[in-house]
Amino acid sequence: MALDGNDGWAFTAPVGSFAPNPWGLYDMHGNAWEWVADWHGDTYYARSPTDDPQGPDEGNVRVRRGGSWHTWTFYARAAYRNWNSPETRYTLVGIRLVRED
Repeated sequence: MALDGNDGWAFTAPVGSFAPNPWGLYDMHGNAWEWVADWHGDTYYARSPTDDPQGPDEGNVRVRRGGSWHTWTFYARAAYRNWNSPETRYTLVGIRLVRED
């Protein structure tokens, strides 16, 4: 099912356009798929550690999370893992920058 509604933006919304989640994080779901460092493994998470699983040590495709402005509601959550090759480039995929003080 596609996301219902219109947030006023044709594609991605500017960072911080909407309220943060309860942990103070912005734009976690539905703006752009987020590349993460984990390699994808079809069976890895079925046998992975419960806390902070890191993914397999090697692989051919990387994990992405969170859905994008052009995905179904089912994908718009941080726990959903999808994947692409590291060479993939398109407007639905981005990165999250973290600033630590």
